[in-house]
Amino acid sequence: MLKKKLHLQYSQIKPLARTDQIKDLWILLDERLSFRDHINDKINEAFSMLGIIKRNFKHLTIQSFTMLYKNMVRSHLDYCSSVWSPYMKKDIEALEKVQKKSYQDSATTKTHELF
Repeated sequence: MLKKKLHLQYSQIKPLARTDQIKDLWILLDERLSFRDHINDKINEAFSMLGIIKRNFKHLTIQSFTMLYKNMVRSHLDYCSSVWSPYMKKDIEALEKVQKKSYQDSATTKTHELF
């Protein structure tokens, strides 16, 4: 089997572009190895999922709301949380806002018992 040698000339080599952040396995990482952008992105996704639940499901039982919350909201907050585990008070409080908002929404949701 013939091995083909790769010859590159200096004019063919292009420098890599510098980026402020990179997404790997759906986790945002910035140049300072901080997960702040990732946490903010996950919080925004969780709030949007909470809004979808609130708009589309007017009458829910507590069990139904809990199931939707765990599957649509908390899954965004929990994905790879062991990697980007928040340690700053500001980030922890921002994540807790989503949970407080969902608790308020569950308390104000019109519960409708089926039987």
